[in-house]
Amino acid sequence: MLDGEVQPAEDAGGQPKYRQLRAALAALIRGLPAGSPVPTERELCLSYGVSRSTVRQALQQLELEQRIYRRQGKGTFVAQAKIEQPLELTSHTEGMRARGIIPGSKLIDVRRIPAGADVGPRLGLAPDAEVLRIERLRLADGDPIAIEVLYLSAARFDGITSALGESGSLYQLLYSDYGVELASAEETIEAVVAGHREVELLGSWPGAPLLLLSRRTLDTRGQPTEYVRSLYRGDRFRFRTHLERPHERGSAPAWSAGDANLRPARREDSRALARVFVEAWRGSYRGVVDDSVIAALDEDEITDWLGNLVTTGVQHTLVAEVPPGRVVGFTRYGDDPDDPRDGHVYALYVAPEAAGRGVGRRLLERAIGEIETRGRRAATLWVFEANGRARALYAAAGFEPDGAQRIEPRYGADEIRMRREPSRRAPAGRANGAGGAVGTAAAPDGRAAAGSLPDQAALP
Repeated sequence: MLDGEVQPAEDAGGQPKYRQLRAALAALIRGLPAGSPVPTERELCLSYGVSRSTVRQALQQLELEQRIYRRQGKGTFVAQAKIEQPLELTSHTEGMRARGIIPGSKLIDVRRIPAGADVGPRLGLAPDAEVLRIERLRLADGDPIAIEVLYLSAARFDGITSALGESGSLYQLLYSDYGVELASAEETIEAVVAGHREVELLGSWPGAPLLLLSRRTLDTRGQPTEYVRSLYRGDRFRFRTHLERPHERGSAPAWSAGDANLRPARREDSRALARVFVEAWRGSYRGVVDDSVIAALDEDEITDWLGNLVTTGVQHTLVAEVPPGRVVGFTRYGDDPDDPRDGHVYALYVAPEAAGRGVGRRLLERAIGEIETRGRRAATLWVFEANGRARALYAAAGFEPDGAQRIEPRYGADEIRMRREPSRRAPAGRANGAGGAVGTAAAPDGRAAAGSLPDQAALP
């Protein structure tokens, strides 16, 4: 019985009774662990004073939302909360860590097979060329959530299977051991149902909904690098992406990083800077910092804060502007607060709409160039240690960890400092990169850098 619950009023807010009951039950099950039984239809009728048809409608709605599940002859139970992940070019390991979830893998099968007519063209290989077929069970906090089948060129990545661990990132391994920096991907998502093998591996049930993701990934030279097909549990996973209405044909031509105009920020840019700041945090930092920090971001306060930094701050602010005059990114740089003999990159932000176009890379290169022009002996920045994509970008620009570490008490995330000597250049073939968190700055309420808010970058 649901003691203490409020009985749905017949006309509260003008909503039908089943919607009111659904809202009350949704609030209730949020506080219950997965697998907890939901009261029977008869108990719900008595507790809420509603008809059985109203109860069934409410439960049907919750089942469609996958908040509950039913088992014939056993009852109705609270479903496990879904993992939400943005659609972006990250590995499973990076994606899970960014959400505060412990990633894991179990190797199912590794073999060398002919590429064939299906995989070969996707990797730019002849049908008789050998590929590595690597099948793994993907885990989240120890629970199976996906079956992944990965295809790589056997000649290009010979020996990679011995380096694949249970919790390592494939993308970081490609970069560190093979000098391959990934740049873009094409991905499709389809709905399928679980068969006998999927039931056995994923612990689901026959006919359970699965999401089939197929991804073909290219490196910074445009060379096909991986083809992967992953089956995700539909009851455990959902994907999120940022969408905008397309412009009328001819009204907003496509642009690339080379089209972006880099210029000093002006006071009137402060609102646009705040928009980029907030969108980047909301799009990239869930699971990295506490959700309450992201929820508390106030665009008006951040507008005032950034406006003051632009006009009175000792740092320099550079914006990236694309036609027709839209700010899509910015960076702040100046003297290192710990040692003025060095320069420091305080912030690097790119709006989600500009992700993957090289804007962040151009901004970073300009900031480094300005620091060197001013005769500073080195450039430094801070980055969240778990943000592998950001670290890859900075490594590509010549930054290396210098051993310094810190944890901001308000965010509880480990940060490391990276340093770039003026003579250091990016390794050959690694000029492009992904985004991440850098630097510190005065907090939006005007506090000094000692109580700082880490800046961050989306995909450059």
